[in-house]
Amino acid sequence: MSAVAVSAATIWFLSKDSYEDGYRVGNALDGDIQAGLEVTSPHTQVGNEYWVPLPTADNVSDQPLTLLRGEITQVPQGLKIVGYKALSHEDTDGHPLSASPVKGSPGVPNLTKLPDHSSRPSLVPAHEPGDVFWAARVRVTGKVTGDLTGCRYYYRQDGTEYRQDVACNSKIRLGPPLD
Repeated sequence: MSAVAVSAATIWFLSKDSYEDGYRVGNALDGDIQAGLEVTSPHTQVGNEYWVPLPTADNVSDQPLTLLRGEITQVPQGLKIVGYKALSHEDTDGHPLSASPVKGSPGVPNLTKLPDHSSRPSLVPAHEPGDVFWAARVRVTGKVTGDLTGCRYYYRQDGTEYRQDVACNSKIRLGPPLD
């Protein structure tokens, strides 16, 4: 095998581990910040929709980053994601820790009426928490067979676009309404 072939094979092998779906695999976000946190909502109803927050996007790297979008990667039978929204912690008075009805409820803001920041990327300074977080709008379509797991953020840092999976676990269960 020629040196050129070996070099090309080496470059392909090394680069395949650091890219997925055209994005470099990142590590600038604190992937463990909510690893032990389980969001549980035992009062959901079939046919209703809820906002489910993704974990906070805290930058643990030495360089600022621009948060582009977030998503949940594993959706069990009985739930359907119908959209995403980027929300500011300032508008929500902090980071919600459970699913909330799309129209709000006593003591819980109506996230549907709050400004959507998804059209403008959000700057997250080095070693700082992000102000913007993403939430999934989830419709309950039937018996829920598992948990919403696997959260993924996309961001740009120093001219390169990254995707990073962070731990998340949201239990959505049917139950009596809270009214």
